[in-house]
Amino acid sequence: MSSSFGIDISALLAFQQAISVTSNNVANASTPGYDEESIQLGEATPQESGGVPIGAGVDVNGVTRAYSQSAANQLNGSQSALGQLNSLQNYTSQIDNLFGTTAAGLTSALQNYYNGWSTVADDPTSAAARQALLGDANGLASNINSTSTQLNALNSDVNTRIVGDVQQINSIGASIAKLNQQIESNQGTGQTPNQLLDQRDQLVSSLSQLVGVTSTTNTNGSINVFIGSGQPLVVDGATTTLTTIQNQFNATQLEISSSNSNGNSISNQITSGDLGGLLAARTQAIDPALSQLGQIATVIAQSANTQQGSGLNLNGQLGANLFSVGGPTATASSANTDNTTAKVSIANIGQLTSNNYILTYSGGAYSLTNAATGASVALTGAGTAVNPLKAAGLSIVLSGTPASGDEFLIQPTAQAAGTLSVTLTDPSGVAAAGAIATSAADTNTGTATIGSGTVVNAANPNLLNTTTIKFLTPTTYSVNGAGSFAYTSGGNISLNGWQVAISGAPAAGDVFTVRSNGSGSGDNTNALAFANQQSQGVLSNGTVSISGALGALISNSGSQAAQVNSAQTAQSAVNSQAQTNLQSVSGVNLDQEAANLLQWQQAYQASAQALSVANTLFTSLLDSVRSS
Repeated sequence: MSSSFGIDISALLAFQQAISVTSNNVANASTPGYDEESIQLGEATPQESGGVPIGAGVDVNGVTRAYSQSAANQLNGSQSALGQLNSLQNYTSQIDNLFGTTAAGLTSALQNYYNGWSTVADDPTSAAARQALLGDANGLASNINSTSTQLNALNSDVNTRIVGDVQQINSIGASIAKLNQQIESNQGTGQTPNQLLDQRDQLVSSLSQLVGVTSTTNTNGSINVFIGSGQPLVVDGATTTLTTIQNQFNATQLEISSSNSNGNSISNQITSGDLGGLLAARTQAIDPALSQLGQIATVIAQSANTQQGSGLNLNGQLGANLFSVGGPTATASSANTDNTTAKVSIANIGQLTSNNYILTYSGGAYSLTNAATGASVALTGAGTAVNPLKAAGLSIVLSGTPASGDEFLIQPTAQAAGTLSVTLTDPSGVAAAGAIATSAADTNTGTATIGSGTVVNAANPNLLNTTTIKFLTPTTYSVNGAGSFAYTSGGNISLNGWQVAISGAPAAGDVFTVRSNGSGSGDNTNALAFANQQSQGVLSNGTVSISGALGALISNSGSQAAQVNSAQTAQSAVNSQAQTNLQSVSGVNLDQEAANLLQWQQAYQASAQALSVANTLFTSLLDSVRSS
């Protein structure tokens, strides 16, 4: 009879615990990170009775959780990829909106500036038109400055968020390490600490949203957590702390380091999660946009200043610069071992790119690589004042011979957009007239004609000197009474920084003159040349115009944003499926729990009934013994 009591009581206790486990599942059905639990029942060890083994009831062997490491890994991986795309999308969409707003935006400002030159060309002596042009120039510079400021603000935001992510990662790492210690201490109890395991898995899941995560499980129940491309964050109960450091070339940009990386950056090893997206946004979207905008600002300024110097203002003088803009920069790495500096200037505007470069001196030789791709760039020269290094339209002069291993960041246009400004304030200083005038003598008897001529070197001190071209024969001519030069119809004659073309059949004794245009107050030659700059090939060896470069910048920003949006949408679907997969394994099914609850309730009631029967039988047995 005692065995019946024992069996029934074990069943009551077991089913009571089963009801508790099921109730706990229902209570935590919406708790993030909770894994469904199941009670594990086992037959109690039978007891011998007269040589016959009799069942001894039921034992509770433990409570297990429904967990799939592979499903969790899949979800964590998808969250890291989605976190990176979410962060990158945040910035590419902002840049797209910044460049894509045409109303009062860059496109309109550039068009207004060139329309201003057309207006001046229509009435070169109009003070109002000249003043309006300067206003349009200031509007263009201000718009480019403002866009640069907003892009730099995005870089500052990236820094702020990097600091926040690093703090969160360190906090999560410390919490995982603490849970590791608690889980390890529970190993000797014989019971699986499901709640602690759920908490730890939830922390790893949260960490995967910030940075790419992999993990391994130790025999003591603890886990090792690695981030990025294998950087340890948690090993058993110990943590590695992430820190932020200044970029070796740009102190305003933060990089990622760790307590075991000796102060070196590990940013290039972090490519996923929100942190990876922040780093990608800076290197793939914000910095390239700044450099491309700076390239446009540089070309606008240099083209305008060259054209100004090729014409005459209302005072009959060669035009002064219209714009000022910051030039290329070269920044020595903070890791350099000497004080050698580099100075960079633009040698060929047509070859100028928006790429940044790393100049390295090693083994007695210089090398240049694209900072974004690492691709090698052709480099010539020795880096001296008389023999500068030359590449990609740049001229680089070193103050001395660097130490082996020294590096310099070359940024041709990164600073230009924020520094563009209008330096010309006097409307009369607008050089609307051509610098030179050409004429044919009235006494000429041939049919040859002379073109208006163009300025090719405004810095030539003899540019405005009067030059006489006299034909000695129909096929030869002298210049200012000297020499005998062969004549080719339509060929350019170059001298004193200008070139002209004479076409047709001259006669011996015919005279043509190139001279200063004087005040040129009614001339619009240079203003027309200014207006044509908008569509004139300047960049990429004369194949891309200023308008084309701006159009490409706007188009590229829109294309990049669209590509990131598309990738984000696809990854969101992958992430949703991964969540569904994990939920199907570990999530609480309320319908199933309701069925389980009914099952355990009925089993409990049956056990209680059995206990009641056993009690009645036992009472009857006692009564019969007493009556006898």
